[in-house]
Amino acid sequence: MRAVRGRLGAIVALLVAAGLALSALAGLTWRRSLAIPADGPWQVVLRHPAGGWSACLDDASVATTATTDDLPASYVTADLASDATVRDVRRVAECLSGAMTGGTIQVVAINP
Repeated sequence: MRAVRGRLGAIVALLVAAGLALSALAGLTWRRSLAIPADGPWQVVLRHPAGGWSACLDDASVATTATTDDLPASYVTADLASDATVRDVRRVAECLSGAMTGGTIQVVAINP
């Protein structure tokens, strides 16, 4: 009976380890899918961002940013320049998607 219990424990441990490894690998290739409105000007909205995302907002197409006072910031907005293109928005959004380890990204059209 003891041998069966030991073998079952080893199998369960192996399955848990395999599941953790697969979820870690899935996280390496996972990218957020973002809907970008066809017409701008655009604003990128981050909710509860985590990770090294702030460098992405140093992009030349980002005109202004605003961050909540709480730390870590719970809400960040980045207005893109009036002459920014969809390509610019996508570049900033992809940078954020790759740099953020948590939180959400949303791209919205704003009224000029």
